[in-house]
Amino acid sequence: MNLASLYIRLQHYDRFQVDQTISAISHNRGINNNETNLCTLLIALSHGIRLYIDKIAIDLRQGSCILVLPAQRYTVEPSNGEGELVRFTFETFEIEGMTLNPVAHSPLLCGYPYNLLFSRVKQVLGHEADRKNQFRSSLSASEIAMMQGRLQLILGMMAQLDQQASHLQKNEEKLKMIQHTVHYMEQHYDEDLTVEQLANMAGMVRWQYSQQFKTLTGQKPTDYLVHLRIKHAKKLLCNSTEPLSKISRQIGFKDEYYFSRCFRKLTGNTPREYATIHLHTQQRTVIDSLGRKVHIPKNATRIVTDGKYTLGELLVLGISPIGAAISMKDNVIYHNKLRNIQNIGYWADPDKIAQLQPEIVLLSYHHHAHDLQVLDAIAPTVVLDNKFKLFERLRYIAKLFERSKAAEKWITTYEDKVRLVRQQLADAYIAGETATVYLKLGTKFYIMGQNGLAASLYESLGFRPSTQVMHLIEQGQAWVEIKQHQMKHYAGDRNFILTSPKELQTVAHCPQIAAIVELTPDKIHFMDATWNYEDPITRGRLLEVLPYILKKKTM
Repeated sequence: MNLASLYIRLQHYDRFQVDQTISAISHNRGINNNETNLCTLLIALSHGIRLYIDKIAIDLRQGSCILVLPAQRYTVEPSNGEGELVRFTFETFEIEGMTLNPVAHSPLLCGYPYNLLFSRVKQVLGHEADRKNQFRSSLSASEIAMMQGRLQLILGMMAQLDQQASHLQKNEEKLKMIQHTVHYMEQHYDEDLTVEQLANMAGMVRWQYSQQFKTLTGQKPTDYLVHLRIKHAKKLLCNSTEPLSKISRQIGFKDEYYFSRCFRKLTGNTPREYATIHLHTQQRTVIDSLGRKVHIPKNATRIVTDGKYTLGELLVLGISPIGAAISMKDNVIYHNKLRNIQNIGYWADPDKIAQLQPEIVLLSYHHHAHDLQVLDAIAPTVVLDNKFKLFERLRYIAKLFERSKAAEKWITTYEDKVRLVRQQLADAYIAGETATVYLKLGTKFYIMGQNGLAASLYESLGFRPSTQVMHLIEQGQAWVEIKQHQMKHYAGDRNFILTSPKELQTVAHCPQIAAIVELTPDKIHFMDATWNYEDPITRGRLLEVLPYILKKKTM
């Protein structure tokens, strides 16, 4: 947006509520529509406004500013309740000496809303932003002058966003150049690479390159190169009996002792210790969810996992990992089984994992490429497909550790229990009833898709999601935060409210929950949020408690 050579002249200002579909024509009273250089600036003072420009829909949020060209037609409608809009209609001219030349196609339009901070927009508009339910259709000469100044300020704020976008584009170009050097390092890690050389390839000075490199990869260039070399050294150590001096040279280290020091720092073992362990350890190759071939040791006992979709599965297979992300240990029903497992943090912390010297790292979600490289340098790392359902996860993990018989035994036992529970509940609910799971965390409300407690209800007990919840599942959403007024929108024939133990006694009196209670007074169930997991331990114990919950008189 280039304002330097333009003169802006305000023609009209108004403010109106959007409580029904309104076309531009219906609000253009008093405006000369024959002007070919007449632009319109629309500013959303509230959420919930849908704008159509030449039939293309654009959702505006509070603070959104969008310019409409003279040749374009627009329509606005409320997408959620009522909305409020401010409209400036103005002419644009190019300045040539003492002459103003009308601009037929304003260069101001960028093709998308400028999302400004509403607090700044409100500050510029002053009292106009606080007027409620007032239609402003005419202004005095002094008001026109004042509002023209405010229009100029808003346009100036929009111009600043364009400058920021240009700056971001330049940064993206720099990151592409750095990505090129990353690929170069991966192909030439065994050569004598320097940061200066890589910075020159990216067209930057060293300090700037190092800073941008860390933004992209999370590591300094020298650290990234060391991790890369150690990864290849591990492969050579497992498949070669060459002396360390030769192996260190093959991966780009000139100094064997420096190589050994780096190797031990990253893996917890010296190269000789690592080679001794792995040369005498049988390995097999598995394919993880990313399509990577991973060589893992047979009979591995030192296992570390991030835990979200893997910890309960490992435990029911009789495998106790040495480390896991168990920050949530107080929120799961099997917390007593976690006493001897080291906590590696909320996520998989490489430093904490390296201290445990694992033989294999099992992840339940996709990590960034550079995170995987760091973990691969510590131990073979397998990434699980987080879209797997319970049985798929259990079978995949069981196959990794040659526990398939244990997995099939658990699955058979679980299916037998499901049939028994459904017989017990034959009079308590009708198969095919719709059910919705609400989660209350503090003041926020969430709808669960097909995970957590909802997985047991939909996959095991035969409940169906309500229509709106089904839409979430079809979109691949595990959960979604909702506003309080949307509570009824997702309700099913039967509704489950999950919350913390402290709130269980009072949650029914919460006004938003009370609205759901009124809909299904005899089919609403309050449960501890601890049950909102879908690991095999939680799923198995749920089968024991759900009959009591469904048969219990809830109100």
